[in-house]
Amino acid sequence: MKKNIAYLIIVAFIISSNGCTKKVNDDNIIIVEATGDISSKVNDFRSILGLPLNTLPGSINGRREINWDGVPSEFVNQSLPVDFFNPTTTDAPQARQRGLIYSAVTGEFRVSNNGFANVNQGAATEFTTFSGDKVFANISNNLWDAGFQVAGQAVAATVKGFGIVFSDVDLGNTNSLEFFNENKSLGVYFVPAKTTGSNFSFLGVYFKNERVTRVRVTHDGKLSDGQNDISNGGTKDLVVMDDFLYDEPVKR
Repeated sequence: MKKNIAYLIIVAFIISSNGCTKKVNDDNIIIVEATGDISSKVNDFRSILGLPLNTLPGSINGRREINWDGVPSEFVNQSLPVDFFNPTTTDAPQARQRGLIYSAVTGEFRVSNNGFANVNQGAATEFTTFSGDKVFANISNNLWDAGFQVAGQAVAATVKGFGIVFSDVDLGNTNSLEFFNENKSLGVYFVPAKTTGSNFSFLGVYFKNERVTRVRVTHDGKLSDGQNDISNGGTKDLVVMDDFLYDEPVKR
């Protein structure tokens, strides 16, 4: 009995500072989450993902980042192609070949430079950009999958870690990331609610001994419904996203 109990114990170390927490499970998982001034914890997750920061295809180590500010004006406030950050045609711009894709059947993906005012005017003042002046959202579905390919190739790939900067998370235990290795769930992790004085929340999860084939993003509301955010008299917690961070996708 004692052996069984010992086997089930998960040891976690929690380091708290400035409203941020970093949780470490030495057996398999590193969780970095933050609210308030999230910059240092985002940098912690960058360190976990590794160097270099890759901007062109052809790498097998290091990490990738997407902050949406390089999206050309003709794609802003319009529906994005599902392979916008991994086009594989011969004339595709290499700077956009970053190995990230998302499902075409789960909503309309957009980048906005006006807080999605053209989609939901009542919620536009709720959102703040973490970097640059653009943010990202699935405007018509609150459950969707991000997947991975080898950068610049239509070849299925995996990562070990993935994180997102969220803007205006009002409720804890509502918005989440669920990680999968094929059909095996590696767990659901909730995005922490924002704290006073900052609009940002960050969640990143790194698996030492697992490969991640896709990440399911769940958020409480949909911008296209036209309702107010919960902090402005609505019934749903409307959120948008800024920076995405993940290690270099490698062939399955």
